[in-house]
Amino acid sequence: MREHVMRYLAPALLCLLAVACGGDFSNDDLEFQNALPQRQDLAAKLPDAAARSGQGLRSQRVGLQALGGTSALAMESYAAGTRFNTSVDALLSLLELFRNAPPTTRETDRRIWGPYPADDHPGHELRFVMERQGAQFAYLLQYRPKGGSEDAWWTYLPGTFKADGGIRKGEGTLALDLKAARAHGFDTGDATSLDRLDIGYQTRALPTRVELLFTGAGATLPLTRYASRQVPEGLGEMAFRLPGTDLIPGGLLETLDILARWTPDGRGVLVLNILEGDAKGAKYTECWDSRTRITFLRRNWDFLNPTEGDASTCPDVSALEP
Repeated sequence: MREHVMRYLAPALLCLLAVACGGDFSNDDLEFQNALPQRQDLAAKLPDAAARSGQGLRSQRVGLQALGGTSALAMESYAAGTRFNTSVDALLSLLELFRNAPPTTRETDRRIWGPYPADDHPGHELRFVMERQGAQFAYLLQYRPKGGSEDAWWTYLPGTFKADGGIRKGEGTLALDLKAARAHGFDTGDATSLDRLDIGYQTRALPTRVELLFTGAGATLPLTRYASRQVPEGLGEMAFRLPGTDLIPGGLLETLDILARWTPDGRGVLVLNILEGDAKGAKYTECWDSRTRITFLRRNWDFLNPTEGDASTCPDVSALEP
């Protein structure tokens, strides 16, 4: 589902590449541009060990874990981080193209890029509008039929930013309105199962936080949620929900809430709560080393052997505590 959004955005990026051709920027232009998030601000920071081994590229089958074995939950967490980054990158690629181009129109508290032909949607044109009110910014990527009136513009990507504490520091939101795109006759390709993709973030205080929400077609609430936090020391965190998992033997599949934290060298600690399934209400904790081998585990439903391994092997990730 996340990859579908990326594939749908690709044609739009091609038509905008011609826009990002450089030019002269005023100091005031830079203030507007710094209100747009960059990849390094929002991307989940995965450990080097995940990148070297390719663990962030695929999900693993999750079942009961064994001390000393490879942690399928660690790999699933890295895979969730990769899916998260793919979706974030899809949205930010659009914004970064406008960041690299001078605006077409400058007003005291407003900048406009365009209109430009929307080559991926023949017969339409697009523009990017930013408005400033004090330390708050709002921006819109909009489309309309070519030659249409001002009222014909409709918003595909809305965003906001409230500056607080320095360059690109503050709180922001951005979204992709796929439902509106379909209502205006646009083909959303493989993303027809989604109505909306939302990102909310804060970069003014540590740990920084980014939340990603997917709302399915016809749904009133998001069906999938990812949240990422990190600190400059390289500690990372990913929180997500994993439905339909056969973790505990029995007749029901489990829905898992997972909170995983890791160090730059790949050591990690994970807390899992079972929301639905054969062991509803159960809690599981595990730690792994830099090779994702389980060094400690705790099962609150196992009264005979609730813990295995050495808890002192768990890395210190206290900098990520609320």
